Amino acid sequence: MRAAVITSPDAAPVVTDFAEPTAAAGETLVDVVAAGIHTVVRSRATGRHYSSTGRYPLVPGVDAVTRMADGSLHYAGMVRAPWGTLAERAAVRFTVPLPDQADPVAIAGGMNPGLSSWIPLTQRAVSPAGLDAVLVLGVTGVAGLLAVQSARYLGARRVVGVGRDAGRLVAAAQWGAEAIALTDAPAVLGDRLAQVLSEHSSLLVLDYLWGEVAELTWSALSRQDGSEDRVDIQWRQIGARAGERAALPAPLLRGRRITLSGFGLGGTPAGEIAAGAGGLSAAIADGAVLVPTRPFDLDDVAWAWGFDGPERAVVMTGRSR
Repeated sequence: MRAAVITSPDAAPVVTDFAEPTAAAGETLVDVVAAGIHTVVRSRATGRHYSSTGRYPLVPGVDAVTRMADGSLHYAGMVRAPWGTLAERAAVRFTVPLPDQADPVAIAGGMNPGLSSWIPLTQRAVSPAGLDAVLVLGVTGVAGLLAVQSARYLGARRVVGVGRDAGRLVAAAQWGAEAIALTDAPAVLGDRLAQVLSEHSSLLVLDYLWGEVAELTWSALSRQDGSEDRVDIQWRQIGARAGERAALPAPLLRGRRITLSGFGLGGTPAGEIAAGAGGLSAAIADGAVLVPTRPFDLDDVAWAWGFDGPERAVVMTGRSR
């Protein structure tokens, strides 16, 4: 089959023939229509992601819009290495039927970055703490902008977004986030967080940055008075654009009602992803959550791989209708 193939960590993908995938137990063989080049796709292919196998050649891609044997379109993912979804066919572990009005490009570009916030948001919404205030660290990327839209759509009372790019901070504000620039003095972040915590009983942190930004935020969240903390804080660690390591202060864990957990490949069951995919795909199909995308043909995959615009690159590998 034709596929985008990467032969080494530093190589760009080239379109060539690759062995056909075979469906193992629990997998389904599907025709791929469109697949997004997400941050995790590049990271895994270059060996920088914790789930990278280090074996080459490989076909990159973790999810896709696919066509089933009956002609229907499904969102699908979880592919065994060395195969991926930037190919004509893939063997996937889960599929979710898409609404009839779904745009394959928007779904392919938006589901991976969007689910990283959609699932934590929906889980928080049905918890006793509820979906009150949301803090997005790394709001200027595609995932961050989708997080703002999803939080508002799901009923968050307040959304605060932190990022560096001034132009994209404006976009985040247009979607309903209170924008804080990382170029501001640390006291600005501290004052804003103090205000949020004084006015809300729960805070969900969606962290796409980690590193020094997480450390700065923890400093802003610290308390010294020893009084009972009445704010329920849940921190979901999703990305590490600001660094893979961060020094977590022990007093924060003892002095705050705070829990930390991750969201990502391996730690999130396929069933949980599939359940979240149904709701998010409907929101995207209805236009409630808008995904900035840039489509490319499979033959232009090298160009798509290097694309660094504000939109999510999506590779079309098959017919959409």
